[in-house]
Amino acid sequence: MRKALLLTVVLISWLSASSQYNLTIQVNDFSGGGDIYLSSSLNNWSLGDEKFKLTRVNYFRTEIELNQLAPGEYTFRLSRGNSASVETNENGTKEVTRTIYLHSDSTVIFDVAGWKDQFHNEVLQSDKNRLRKILEKAFTFLNTDFDSSYKYALQLYTLSPRLNDPELKAYATNLEGEVLARLGDTSKALERFNAGLAIRQSLNDSGGIVFLQYQIGNLYLNIHDTLHAVQHFRAGLSVIPDYMNLHPFHEVICNMYCGIGRQFLQSGNLDSARWYAALGANVGDKSSPHVSLFMGDIAKSEGLYIVSTQQYHDAIRLALAREQDIVMQAYWQLSKLNEKFGANDSTIIYARNAFNTALKIHHSKMVDAAGAQLIGLFKKTGQADSINLYQQTLIRWYQLQLKAEKEREALNTYFSSKMQEQELKAQAKRSQTKIWLILLIAGIALLIAFIIRYRISLKTDFHRKMSKVEMRALRAQMNPHFIFNSLASINRYIVKSDVKTASGYLTKFSKLIRLILDNSASDHISLDDEIETLQLYLDMEALRFDHEFDYEIIKDEKLDAFNVQLPSMLIQPYVENAIWHGLLQKEEKGKLWVRFRQINDRLLQVEIEDNGIGRQKAGELKSKELVKKKSYGMQISSDRIQLINSQYQLNNSVAIHDLTDANGNAGGTLIILQIPIT
Repeated sequence: MRKALLLTVVLISWLSASSQYNLTIQVNDFSGGGDIYLSSSLNNWSLGDEKFKLTRVNYFRTEIELNQLAPGEYTFRLSRGNSASVETNENGTKEVTRTIYLHSDSTVIFDVAGWKDQFHNEVLQSDKNRLRKILEKAFTFLNTDFDSSYKYALQLYTLSPRLNDPELKAYATNLEGEVLARLGDTSKALERFNAGLAIRQSLNDSGGIVFLQYQIGNLYLNIHDTLHAVQHFRAGLSVIPDYMNLHPFHEVICNMYCGIGRQFLQSGNLDSARWYAALGANVGDKSSPHVSLFMGDIAKSEGLYIVSTQQYHDAIRLALAREQDIVMQAYWQLSKLNEKFGANDSTIIYARNAFNTALKIHHSKMVDAAGAQLIGLFKKTGQADSINLYQQTLIRWYQLQLKAEKEREALNTYFSSKMQEQELKAQAKRSQTKIWLILLIAGIALLIAFIIRYRISLKTDFHRKMSKVEMRALRAQMNPHFIFNSLASINRYIVKSDVKTASGYLTKFSKLIRLILDNSASDHISLDDEIETLQLYLDMEALRFDHEFDYEIIKDEKLDAFNVQLPSMLIQPYVENAIWHGLLQKEEKGKLWVRFRQINDRLLQVEIEDNGIGRQKAGELKSKELVKKKSYGMQISSDRIQLINSQYQLNNSVAIHDLTDANGNAGGTLIILQIPIT
């Protein structure tokens, strides 16, 4: 027995010793240019051995493949050919030694923080090298420490006017777009990405073009513009260079294939969706969390729940180290699958994982969805402590989000001002004399115009400012008036111990508060924002009154709701009046219609129609307190319309029509607002 055991140990040791593996070393170096060499015991620590010279893949990546290596520990250093140019830490204070433990075929990726000669040779500490280091740090911190990345981006603008390298300028422009996108300024982010794309195209940099098309496509997806997103994904896929099929670039390609495929999945074209999923599955190392997640969604839509479950688990395994957004989505889909089959314990586990991941990456929509799901599940199982825990967590989350939104707005304003400041400095350097001359002429002209118009405009400006102050005061009155009613409803559900309804109502209320805060800061908002606010308000009122009425919001197809501007919170009081006076007084279930029509290029018509009891019968009711309370919002809107007409010389009109049925009886009310389009 002992001989057999000893023989087995010897055999295993012999097999281990005889095993040989391949090692691929990839190095990211944003300083660009120059050759990189590997020195170790494999070549007697030679610093400039041509046999151990890394091959450049693109501007910032090099790699080398070492074959037939025995298992064990390997130590090495990187250099640029001599002892004066070895790799150092980001402060230049310590030389870096790398260690790898090899026990299978492996690929390792390292980022170079700095080179020794860059810190000790003043000639090499040029603006260009400083800019490269800032870019490297900014991109490194972009997904892990945004505040630090933002700080480096601001430093970038100090050097950018002196930047003459198109390739580095393309990276700088890309960084600007990334920062602006994370600050929520989508339009400016698209502007910077398109500027970077133009530079890449002028350089015929196919890899850069692909990456910029991918970023632009994702931005369009975030604003639900699928058509433009797919156009940019297809444009990127048409110019893919060979090296982008390798890790980590292949994730960009996989994501674009999945982005196009999801369009077909949403429209029910499963064959095309599977086709693009298969294309993504064959890219690079044929292992992508984006593809696994997409395949899981396809299998789920086909009812192949075992297959979809496996795909979601694969997505989590592949994305766990670097793609928390994918991990979150996979956990969420697994929770919904288990909930479908009544597996409450598993549903809670996956929903909790989705919730915690969403908190970690600050994903508001998933925090809301997973939080509501968990509270509902704990209510079914009678776990009061867990219900209270997640309710308190959600409340703290909403508080932090409100604070974060204000901070992000401040950062965006400051960042935009810095961008504008640097753009003006660069322009002044190129044509300083011309600009000063234009400014001088413009200043004299403005001074003359000011003197001429001063006496005439003084009185007009005063009244205009007073009108703006009055309008803001009216909006400030209306918002507390509406918020008070919502808080009263939440309190009612809490008193009734209806936790699920209270949680749902609180979720909608938090979103509505966020919109009200945003809308109250502006004199005008887009029709899209107004419709979204109305939708949330009507959802809350329907829930609040146990769905005693239905509603429908109808928008004219030719309306460009994103670009049409109208006074904020102008329509809501009329909708509120129709519900309280017309529909809630009706014995049977009523309905409300809100229609948006474009009469011509300059006129928007809003129709609020209800099939309630009509104005005459409503006036006969004795609920004086109710009438007083609800007439308040109508009076505010009436005052606002008068101020808007006076301030902007417009002709907003309101007409109220009493509707009758075929027998001549009261059949509801129709309110028509005609608002000039701005």
